Amino acid sequence: MREIPSDQHITYQLQYRKCGKSSCSTCKNGQGHGPYWYAYWREGSRLRSGYIGKVHPGFQQTGLQQTVSRSRSTKLDRLKLSSSVTV
Repeated sequence: MREIPSDQHITYQLQYRKCGKSSCSTCKNGQGHGPYWYAYWREGSRLRSGYIGKVHPGFQQTGLQQTVSRSRSTKLDRLKLSSSVTV
């Protein structure tokens, strides 16, 4: 897992991921696994990313739990959620 820098601007985003297994019904019949938080930052001209997990880092620090329903997690919901939390 990539080390996420603490001295740069970090953008957080919820994403679904497909595992690539042909027998996986979650990927075959839906959006994929997740949603999972990912962090994005720049190193020079390169865009880097790092896996965070199911809980946003801001929620981990305050002890709040965050759950996202698969059926309600649209792109707009993810944008609202990721932009509403400032770390």
